[in-house]
Amino acid sequence: MERADRGARRGDASGAAIEVNDLTVAYREQPVLWDVDVAFRKGVLTAIVGPNGAGKTTLIQSILGLVRPAAGRIRILGQPVREGRRSVAYVPQRGSVDWDFPTSVLDVVTMGTYGRLGWIRRPGRRERAAAMEALGKVGMEAFEGRQIRQLSGGQQQRVFLARALVQDAPIYLMDEPFQGVDARTEAAIVEVLGDLRARGDTVIAVHHALQSVPEYFDDVVLLNVRRIASGPVQEVFTEANLRTCYGGRVPFLQAVTERPAPATGRPATGRPEDAPPP
Repeated sequence: MERADRGARRGDASGAAIEVNDLTVAYREQPVLWDVDVAFRKGVLTAIVGPNGAGKTTLIQSILGLVRPAAGRIRILGQPVREGRRSVAYVPQRGSVDWDFPTSVLDVVTMGTYGRLGWIRRPGRRERAAAMEALGKVGMEAFEGRQIRQLSGGQQQRVFLARALVQDAPIYLMDEPFQGVDARTEAAIVEVLGDLRARGDTVIAVHHALQSVPEYFDDVVLLNVRRIASGPVQEVFTEANLRTCYGGRVPFLQAVTERPAPATGRPATGRPEDAPPP
């Protein structure tokens, strides 16, 4: 889709970008998500947090239509998943990607244009230029000809973020975008998230570092198979809710919830420590 259509695709600021109602997902009769209700606001940055095995990635995959739910309904900009997912760009977990595939950085990012080209047209000069612009946004334009397997973990993550950006989507789903990255990459991702929010896009990210939630995100969803709580960070990200979500097994939660925001009002870019497993 063209940039001129961006406003039409995003619609007005009212309502939810994504609505999840009564969602239940089970693997081999074992519930991974149970009766989850959550609405993701348009134009804000939302973190999905919870202990290992809470169903965070499964929730993202359900929204994308990659997992078939046992029950429930999902709407993306008011549309069923099959139609609505065309308005979603996805950044997967870095560990789920085969980085040995022989392709260049520029080719990987250009793949993000395939959705609007259709099955017949091939990427041309215009698509390559858009891919280079996206690489510039994440500081990777100098690596356009490098084989993807030759990059560091942080560089690979930035390339996949660029592939999502080139789709120019109104909604971005990111699965652990900060996991295992260096401070430079974390700073680049934070800057991109701010730019997306400034232009009215919606970002939903699975996130594991509790300390940075108040700094990086507007809303938070606390998930542990069921939805524990969701809403603005200042209202939901409380010690009581986090203890319910993590089973009371995270001893430093009070320090996390009381951590002050940066004095400048901008997200900090230092790499936070990982939250301990439940």
